[in-house]
Amino acid sequence: MPETRRAVFLAAAIVLVAALGAVFVRNFTDFFVYYTAGRSLLSGRTDLYSPDFARGVVMDYRYLPVFILTFAPLSIAPYPIAAWVWHLLNTAAIALGVASIASVCSKLPYSPAKVWTVAFLIVVPYFAMALDYGNVHLIVTALMFAGLALAVRGRDLSAAALLAVAITVKIIPALMLPYFAITRRFKLLGLVAIITIAINLLPSIYFGVGENYNLITGWFEHVIVGQEFHETNGPINLSLKGQLRRTFTKVDYTQRVDGDYRYAAVNVAALPTSAVDRVWMVISAFMFGGGLVLIWMSARPPTDARIVMLQIGLLICLMLFIGPLTSKVYLVALLWPVVAIGVAAWDQDAIRRALIGVAIVSSMLPLLPGRTMQRFLLVAGTDFYVSTAILVLVAFALMRSSTLHRSR
Repeated sequence: MPETRRAVFLAAAIVLVAALGAVFVRNFTDFFVYYTAGRSLLSGRTDLYSPDFARGVVMDYRYLPVFILTFAPLSIAPYPIAAWVWHLLNTAAIALGVASIASVCSKLPYSPAKVWTVAFLIVVPYFAMALDYGNVHLIVTALMFAGLALAVRGRDLSAAALLAVAITVKIIPALMLPYFAITRRFKLLGLVAIITIAINLLPSIYFGVGENYNLITGWFEHVIVGQEFHETNGPINLSLKGQLRRTFTKVDYTQRVDGDYRYAAVNVAALPTSAVDRVWMVISAFMFGGGLVLIWMSARPPTDARIVMLQIGLLICLMLFIGPLTSKVYLVALLWPVVAIGVAAWDQDAIRRALIGVAIVSSMLPLLPGRTMQRFLLVAGTDFYVSTAILVLVAFALMRSSTLHRSR
């Protein structure tokens, strides 16, 4: 009976999200970039990283060649049809992500209704924005979750394939790979490397080997080396780097070339950006190293699925925390660590209350009225602090759970 209720609830949620497409598909921002880029490719152009290949210098194409080749067939369809198909793919991605997490904790004793309700309240603003923008990150996150869930179950080849696709589209999931090095899953790591290389060689069939190499080099220069321009002109950066810059440097929003500069200054100092960035790198290295040590210590046998979920959840939080650029839609990935905390530590009063408090804050902040207020909350970093609070909770829950597990 509980399984039937869960199935009905999931089906109703999928229908609701799909129906919301009537609102979302009208103003897709990121999807229209992919669609325009696909049209350019179909017209015979191969200069993927030229400003006019998509929608200009700000809304430009920023992915490896394989993505646009995969997406291009959708650009053949009229835009309304393509947008609906994309929205339904994103809906399916949400279902895949939820099902992947649920599969890992399906045999564990926990309160699913309470845990998933809290998780929903925390992440719903980020999923709503991702659906509204039509960003591919929903699909990438679902593939990452599915790959991680398969890896937990020991299915190396399928896990590696999904993780390789996720890394190819958005390189930041590569920060999850140290987990498999710590847990000595070297076969899986090798498969991820081989499949990633193979995926990125496939465009050579269309572009030619030399041109594909040049395009990958151009992508690296444009996206990795030339990231500063898009950090200045793109979405507000919700990683530690962005928060430190907004707090301790004077950010000149008038430098945004698209005219979107009406953000409040929230800095308490005006230090040199280079100095603040060095602090970011030091803190990031310390945090990532500390996280890996914690995972290594908690990975000592015996372990169970709850500890594994927390270990992966910790790396996901660190990925969002230390990454050079974390936009708001990236925070959909918080779903895994939030559920992991609930599954492992719902019976621990302090952690449960803190998690519920984060859920209340996260779900209420988007309801505060006024565009000016919402833009202030964005630059003030409320979403950064929500993400950081989850990081702290998952680290604490991991330390507590691994200690209790070994003492049994």
